[in-house]
Amino acid sequence: MIQTDTFAFFQSVAALQKVVQTRTNITETDIASALELAQFKQFKKGALLTEAGKIENYLYFIIEGVTRSFFFKEDQNISLDFHFTGQFVSVYESFLDQTPAQHAIETLTPVSTMRIRHSDLTKLYAKSPKFEQIARILTEDLFKKTSERLKSLLSESATERYIHLLNAYPEYVQNIPLKYLASYLNIKPESLSRIRKKL
Repeated sequence: MIQTDTFAFFQSVAALQKVVQTRTNITETDIASALELAQFKQFKKGALLTEAGKIENYLYFIIEGVTRSFFFKEDQNISLDFHFTGQFVSVYESFLDQTPAQHAIETLTPVSTMRIRHSDLTKLYAKSPKFEQIARILTEDLFKKTSERLKSLLSESATERYIHLLNAYPEYVQNIPLKYLASYLNIKPESLSRIRKKL
């Protein structure tokens, strides 16, 4: 177990337990098994959790902060998704298959995480099968989120997409740079600026 601040570490344990136990009937013993293999890790704003082209070795649980998944297309920096406090994040395809990541993840604020290495997660599955259930739930959540985003892009206006994001994470969205939000919504920054003024 790696820890840099005792109080922050215990906060992170409580946050992780709260999220996981609302999704499955996992026991304190199961949680303890996970904590034996997990690491507490903090990142400064602007740090890369995952680099494009490199293999994703970790699954992260965000204790506090905001991260962004992104990739470059020609000279454009395109936001794929944002991840907030209480959510899991990883370049899942790379993490699951241990192949080079097709996009990167960066921190938009200082971020505190609990993370587990791919090889240690495999050990955890063998030690506590309930974590395979959690992994399935996470995969299902990712599929739902991806489907909802595609549906949103095809059926909703940029204003509607922005309002949904704002309603879900009001304390964070105001602090995400305009250019990142605009690329996520698939519009120009000036168009998003006009939407904000109208609202």
